[in-house]
Amino acid sequence: MAYKAVVLLSEGKNSRTYGYCDMASWKLSLVAGLVIGGLLTTAVWHRSPRPTQAEFEQLQNQNQQLVAEKSAIKREFEDYQTQSALDIEQVRAELEASQQVIELQKAEFEKQITALTSQQKKLTVTKKKLDTQVVKLTSTAEQQKAVLDNSKALYQQQLLLQKQIIAAKADVKKAEQVAAEFKQACDEFKSGTSWNWVSQADCDKYEARLKVVEGEQAQLAALEQELDVLNQRIEIEIPRPN
Repeated sequence: MAYKAVVLLSEGKNSRTYGYCDMASWKLSLVAGLVIGGLLTTAVWHRSPRPTQAEFEQLQNQNQQLVAEKSAIKREFEDYQTQSALDIEQVRAELEASQQVIELQKAEFEKQITALTSQQKKLTVTKKKLDTQVVKLTSTAEQQKAVLDNSKALYQQQLLLQKQIIAAKADVKKAEQVAAEFKQACDEFKSGTSWNWVSQADCDKYEARLKVVEGEQAQLAALEQELDVLNQRIEIEIPRPN
């Protein structure tokens, strides 16, 4: 904070003139006042009668005191100027150092922001790729599930046909065995070398059994054909492991 002091500039017969100066320059004003006072004292000395020896010595002592005070004030003012210059230089150096720190922090923050922005872009691209992969895997999983469900149904149907074919083959074999029993009696009846108990009825039964055999064989053939078609479908619709 700047302070002001009142300084006596001149003194007339009936008036005094005052001025204001900043506290920073009050010492210069005081020095100027001392010089002016010395000049006034010299002027009075020449106008006044010659002083006594005691008065002269007193004036000399006062003058030496004023000179010493002037020198002290001058030294103090010079020290003040030097210290002020040092303080200003220190403040300027601290400001420059703070500015450098701020610039370094700013550059580091900008670098971090750039890195984060780049990382965010990479994460966005990665997320899109992952989303695409998830959709693809989901579609593949759904397709595989459908294939597995279909495969299960096809394999169950295949197993059922295989069981039916086994049963049909057994029925054919059984029908052939029964027909064979009547075939021998019918052959004897037709050759005329049979016993009395062999008759045309045996041949009729044999013919009937042959029709049963043909029916069982036809059913077996149909089942085998259905199984062949199913096997071809399984071969196409169910992928084989590599």
